[in-house]
Amino acid sequence: MKRSILVLLAGALLGTGVSSHADPKNQSVLSYHGHADRSGNFVVPALTWDRARSLHLDEGFRPRVSGHIYAQPLYWRAPGSNSAILILATEDNVVYAIDAGTGAEVWKRSLGRPVARSSLPCGNIAPLGVTGTPVIDESTEAIYLNAAVDSPAGPRHLVFALSLKDGSLLPGWPVDVADALEREHFVPRDQNHRGALAILAGTLYVPFGGHYGDCGQYHGFVVGISLSEDNQELGDTRARWRHLGAGWDQHGRRVVIRSHRQHPGRRDLERRRGGLATRSGFASIRR
Repeated sequence: MKRSILVLLAGALLGTGVSSHADPKNQSVLSYHGHADRSGNFVVPALTWDRARSLHLDEGFRPRVSGHIYAQPLYWRAPGSNSAILILATEDNVVYAIDAGTGAEVWKRSLGRPVARSSLPCGNIAPLGVTGTPVIDESTEAIYLNAAVDSPAGPRHLVFALSLKDGSLLPGWPVDVADALEREHFVPRDQNHRGALAILAGTLYVPFGGHYGDCGQYHGFVVGISLSEDNQELGDTRARWRHLGAGWDQHGRRVVIRSHRQHPGRRDLERRRGGLATRSGFASIRR
């Protein structure tokens, strides 16, 4: 399946979130810090001050996972379900669904061999697999994430879409970012993905920067991948900036990008379909 790609070149990227404030009765955590504003504020009506005093470690909750966990775990309760799962993605490129009540493994999915530290020009994560926090699309009951995967051709960045029901790979995925950006200078070995993924108006956003140590020929990218074949609106839109921070506006309708220092010779955004705008070092993608 051919998917339209939006790419924003940047330099240093902050993760962005997409979900609205969760219903306290549901309490699903679909993205980094749970909300579009990245506030990290969670409301648990039953957790009163009196009950908080009696909190203790559940000795029976002992899930086993392989690899270091850098990405924030996500929490998913399907509509109408009495149970929920925790989604854990590790640097060993393994995604786990854990029963949130018992700690039992519901399913797990291997995404491929992680990248050894010796295969990278610099960095401080060994091995390198899933680092940025995934994002859940509750409308399709799918989870999206980026993984650094070792291959015969060297490190690759692959964006996966998995079913929340059983961890199966959805049709048309994964997307190889370097292949999708063949017209750009995206060097997978030099690029790293730390920021959280986000979904806005049918487009999945994946931020990329460099490794610890600022080595190699990396650039900052925000890559937008259409989640439907019909979504072509942002396919040709691009901006070329360095040292950017990305976030959402308070209404969750646009991505706001802030530039500390623009790339020499790339001071103007190409204004094409999708509503890119810039003023005083800011860019806004409106949908």
